Amino acid sequence: MLSAVLLAIAIPYGLRIYRIIFLIFPIARVIQPIEDFPYNCERFEHPLLEGCEDIWLDHQGRKLYAACSTIATRTGWSPGGDMFNVSARDQLDHISVMDIDEPGSDGLYGVRQLKVGAAYKDSLDLHGFDVRRIGDQLRFWLINHRPPMDPETGGPLDAFKVGANSTIEIFDLNQATNTLEHLKTIVSDAIVTPNGLAVDADGVGFAVTNDHTTKSGLYRALELLVGGGSVSYCNSESGECQIVTRENCNMANGIVNIGNGHFLVSQSGTGVVVAYQLQGEKMIQTGVLDLEVPLDNLSLDPEGNIFVAAFPNVRYLWEAMRNPYTVSSPAAAFRISPQALRAERPSNHEFPVLKVVEDRDGKRLPTTTVVVHDAKTNRLFLAGVTSPFIGICMMRSL
Repeated sequence: MLSAVLLAIAIPYGLRIYRIIFLIFPIARVIQPIEDFPYNCERFEHPLLEGCEDIWLDHQGRKLYAACSTIATRTGWSPGGDMFNVSARDQLDHISVMDIDEPGSDGLYGVRQLKVGAAYKDSLDLHGFDVRRIGDQLRFWLINHRPPMDPETGGPLDAFKVGANSTIEIFDLNQATNTLEHLKTIVSDAIVTPNGLAVDADGVGFAVTNDHTTKSGLYRALELLVGGGSVSYCNSESGECQIVTRENCNMANGIVNIGNGHFLVSQSGTGVVVAYQLQGEKMIQTGVLDLEVPLDNLSLDPEGNIFVAAFPNVRYLWEAMRNPYTVSSPAAAFRISPQALRAERPSNHEFPVLKVVEDRDGKRLPTTTVVVHDAKTNRLFLAGVTSPFIGICMMRSL
């Protein structure tokens, strides 16, 4: 009887260990050079384009917004990457903006940063974000990984022991003054280790992924093996949040809202994209797509395609995180076509997937944590949390 119990426990973990090895060491994975793909890709370097973990494309306004930092900060203070050195923060995190159809004389698309009010000038530690157009105004939901503080004394706490003080900050963009005006801070026990978020079309509800179950500690380090993380759902007006699913979560990362309560979530620890439907106070899993490669952020283009950032060789990813100026990790971007989204219960067969670009040798692409697609010009914009540049890929003429 005991042996049967031990076997029942060992088999799932044995399969998970095999899966982790398969993802980390690409023994059977074909990683292609960038020359195999029909794109001309260029690196765009500027101090305002360093460490951009997430980007969002305003297809209507023809602007690209990016949540950026500095390499010095990202390689020391990046809670999503288990980096908790508070002293590395230089308090220069910002939202950069580029006019994607106006390259300008310097070819940098008028890159500039949005201003913030004095109260938040040094208080942003950015990660994932989402934006919605509310009337004629853009509203930003920003994940903010502030250092932990003692609520009674206001003094600093040891982030290695307690993790980050993560919140969701909501801002409206005053386009006349190019300033983000703060509306609300959302604090909740359900916002544990936020990584990505996706806002409903009405700008009220939003879902946020937690890439771990705990903010710090030994169990956090074990979650790659045992699984962990969750998805929470919040109300922007009331500030209330609750965890709505832990099902099939393993380092829940990118998330997109595909309408009518349906969400897709990338699971970095298993290399799968999971489809969920919000039903009341729970998210119910409706399908799983296995991309068989470690994944990061998701984005949605106007044609309904999902674009997925991926890391084809994790060994180089770790090196690139430590030495971002000298090492670029192999990077890839996949497209999941919209016909997959028409199924009530998506399956692998209903999720046509295309690898749109890959850079085996790290020649052109950043260590990519996010990719967005401009359907109007068929360009790809790519950025990375510890990359000192962003990449723009233009389709070659046939």
